[in-house]
Amino acid sequence: MTFIDLIGHLSFLLVATSFMMRDIILLRALSITSGLIGISYNFLSASEPRWIPIIWLCVFIGINVSMIVVFYFSNRQTGLSVKDLEIWKTNFLGLTVDEFRRIRKLFDFQSYKAGDVLTEMGEENHFLYFVTSGQLEVRREGESINTLVSGDVIGEMSFLTETAANADVIADDQTKCIVIDRKKLPTVMMKHPSFHLSMTNLFNLNLIKKLAT
Repeated sequence: MTFIDLIGHLSFLLVATSFMMRDIILLRALSITSGLIGISYNFLSASEPRWIPIIWLCVFIGINVSMIVVFYFSNRQTGLSVKDLEIWKTNFLGLTVDEFRRIRKLFDFQSYKAGDVLTEMGEENHFLYFVTSGQLEVRREGESINTLVSGDVIGEMSFLTETAANADVIADDQTKCIVIDRKKLPTVMMKHPSFHLSMTNLFNLNLIKKLAT
């Protein structure tokens, strides 16, 4: 295998690696790097440059660069950090920027280790939990009935119905959640009807998702 062949393989390896990235900026950065290496390969691997793949690689690089610029411009416009934007897209999709800012003021970030109990069946639940990482098990009468991961909500049913928790929720491994005091959220929801509707829709979508699994 020649050095030129290695360059070609490296270009495709970076493309394959980018498919595994959850961070959209890192994904695009790897795609740009892959494109630059691919251009070099198509210049050097033949007696004459292969212009068709070179032109299209330039187009793909241009698209990725422009999308990164748009992302950061939008980020500056919203005034949200990269972490906030990730949380917004993962846990609060459907809320407007202003609505997300309102609920962001109520956030309390908590970490849980394996075996920690977040809710107990029949017990009053004082918090809403929005899972940002890790995995939790939902049990009813000792039987596992569901698994919760990033993007899921815990406690929305008892919040909407003002009843006790209907299941035990226990951390399976190191888990991180956004925790919101249930007493604080209704006040904000009552002041802003559109926010009330958005949060209710968010809770309903999570309930539908749980029923479907």
